[in-house]
Amino acid sequence: MIDISYVITVYNKADHIAPMLNALERQEGDFSREFIFVDDGSTDHSLDIIRERTKDWPNVRILEQENAGVSVATNTGGFAAKGEFIKIVDADDAMTPYASRRLLDMMRAHNLDQIAAEWKLSPDIETDSKNALETDASLDILEDPLSEFFKVGMGGSTSTMIRTRAFKDVGGCDERVFVQDFSLPLRLSKKHRMACTDLLVVFGPENADGRILDAQATVIHDLSATMYYFLMDNPDISADLQRLAFKRCAGRAWKWAKRKQGKSIFSRAFYLYLLSRLPIWQQTSHLIGETMYIWKNETVRQSGSKKV
Repeated sequence: MIDISYVITVYNKADHIAPMLNALERQEGDFSREFIFVDDGSTDHSLDIIRERTKDWPNVRILEQENAGVSVATNTGGFAAKGEFIKIVDADDAMTPYASRRLLDMMRAHNLDQIAAEWKLSPDIETDSKNALETDASLDILEDPLSEFFKVGMGGSTSTMIRTRAFKDVGGCDERVFVQDFSLPLRLSKKHRMACTDLLVVFGPENADGRILDAQATVIHDLSATMYYFLMDNPDISADLQRLAFKRCAGRAWKWAKRKQGKSIFSRAFYLYLLSRLPIWQQTSHLIGETMYIWKNETVRQSGSKKV
């Protein structure tokens, strides 16, 4: 079996793709690897760059699809993966040379299904990733990853590694949500073994056109949408976590409505925020769904399915 399947999702990243490819070539370690590039309907010359740069690489597959969003593209690559582990890579990120080797060692040593590591923004990801110094790192195995997600959140793509069997077991990312960073760890957190480490494994660009991190409305919407769909699909989640999810989603909606839309305490958003403070709810997906009206008139990127 192949050890690591690199799943690289690409959409119009021609101006940023070279450091990512350079970093892939620099990955240290005596492990077998495959490279799965998923072009999500790019309209620039990203695909041409990938084909030219990887023409002499072993075990390369380039998959093309109509633009459907990063969650769908991640699933396209993830379900095609033949490796024991999946290393998701964003097309504008650059990994440190030791990243794959160290994460692979941790995954195997502790029988993990997913690990999340540290990342930094940089004005020069090529230089910083290439010259990153390998250091000792701590590892924190999450005793209750589901509660961890609801209490403090989880996310990340290039900074994570996932067991391929676990990825496929949970159905990959939720394709109803554009951002893949949230739904995958939430799905895994219900019954899989997860950990985090302070090992620095990736640098992302401080400025990159079209970066999800800069699309604030999409990120906040999708975090709430992820919880909404997850609780719809998993009504057996404890009432305590259901209430916590409603409280967090209603709080996000009210803050956005107040700061960005000028809503007052007489608004529907504030009413839902007050309701979320009541310790009486057992099932809250429908209530979280009510908070999503705040995003109807915002610019929110959509996946293959319509937004909530």
